[in-house]
Amino acid sequence: MIHLSKEFRIGVLVTAGLILLVLGVNYLKGSNPFKPSNSYYAKYDAIDGLAVSNPVLVNGFKVGQVSKVEFSEAGDGTLLVAFDIEQSNLKLPDDTRARIFSSDLFGTKAIDLIAGDSPNLAVPGDTLISDLEVGIAEAVRIELMPLKNKTDQLIDGVDDILENLKAVFEADATLGLPTAFESIQRTVESLEQTSLQLDAMVAENRETLSSIMTNVDGITANFRNHNDELANVMENFSDISDSLAAVNFAATINRADRSLAHVETITRKIAEGEGSLGKLVNSDSLHDDLMATNQELQYLINDLYLNPWRYVRVSVFGKKQEKNLSKKELKRLRKLIQDELEAQEDDNR
Repeated sequence: MIHLSKEFRIGVLVTAGLILLVLGVNYLKGSNPFKPSNSYYAKYDAIDGLAVSNPVLVNGFKVGQVSKVEFSEAGDGTLLVAFDIEQSNLKLPDDTRARIFSSDLFGTKAIDLIAGDSPNLAVPGDTLISDLEVGIAEAVRIELMPLKNKTDQLIDGVDDILENLKAVFEADATLGLPTAFESIQRTVESLEQTSLQLDAMVAENRETLSSIMTNVDGITANFRNHNDELANVMENFSDISDSLAAVNFAATINRADRSLAHVETITRKIAEGEGSLGKLVNSDSLHDDLMATNQELQYLINDLYLNPWRYVRVSVFGKKQEKNLSKKELKRLRKLIQDELEAQEDDNR
């Protein structure tokens, strides 16, 4: 009989216990080391909390679990997720999408395998198409974004209204409000007085209005009684209008056109300055000459009034006539003095 030492037996028990412990922990995590599995991979930009041992589902049924999560060898920050499929009879097309989603209300992440339409099947070790479901918080944020935008617009509108109200009720802006209110009150009072006067006018002329309405009724009754005669009159007027329409207006219209053409030619020549009338209309020389002649005539009358002896020689007892300066001479004298002063100022400069 083989005698085993006490230390050997303790070592065997400890080793067996560790093995059972590891197997039990893995079993509790959902891994069965005694059951064959196929490994697949998927690359993600973000995994939103996906961890090792999270379940892998197909149509809501657990078919495996996540076995490893690590950064890809490319070094671009993408994550490589490995997961084991324990259902060896499960056939996955090569366009199957491995979508990460929240499996419960607490946000526990899992991988849902969504089969594609490809006739080719994925083999163990292939990298499947990755997909990431929008989380609850992100979905709520997306749904609330339009409401947030509307709220921001509403707040901006309220701010504008408050700014306008503030501008209205500032001290400088409210100075004219009492005057405006008084003007409105006066307008309302004026309208009330006008309404009262209109009521009084209607009351005073009630009989007249009643008589007018009676006359209108009589006129309408007369029209109704003589309807046949009015119809005859309208027929006669229609005949007259037909006769007028039958008159040859073509010659008259042609003559009118020719007359208008002559008038247009005459007005064009006048506008272009042709002929005596055109030169008279388009030139200012006649007006300028008349104004100059009028000015000279005024000067002549003024000089004749001041110095009549220049034009009529009348001597009374040999008395010498006193000479006065006319307006024209005064104007020339002022111009000479002004020119001399300007010349002296230019010499001084």
